[in-house]
Amino acid sequence: MAVSRRWTRAQSSRDIGRFVKQARRRQGMSQGALAADLGLTRQYVSEMESGAGNLYITRLFEILDELGIEVRLVEQEADGRDGD
Repeated sequence: MAVSRRWTRAQSSRDIGRFVKQARRRQGMSQGALAADLGLTRQYVSEMESGAGNLYITRLFEILDELGIEVRLVEQEADGRDGD
């Protein structure tokens, strides 16, 4: 069963966090379950979803913006393809 293609343009860690949160919720997964699957803490997943930035991520987006590089986040279809 194919899932409709979902994507967004990411300009910050907050954009990435929102996209991850929406994808996690669509899959019916809790923060705790995602964290357990990845060997992370639930708090880490929560902070990431809220867009808690760190210096690396902040600088990365500044560099990408300066170079005119656009970051797009694409949710894969149910069969693992990216929809292209």
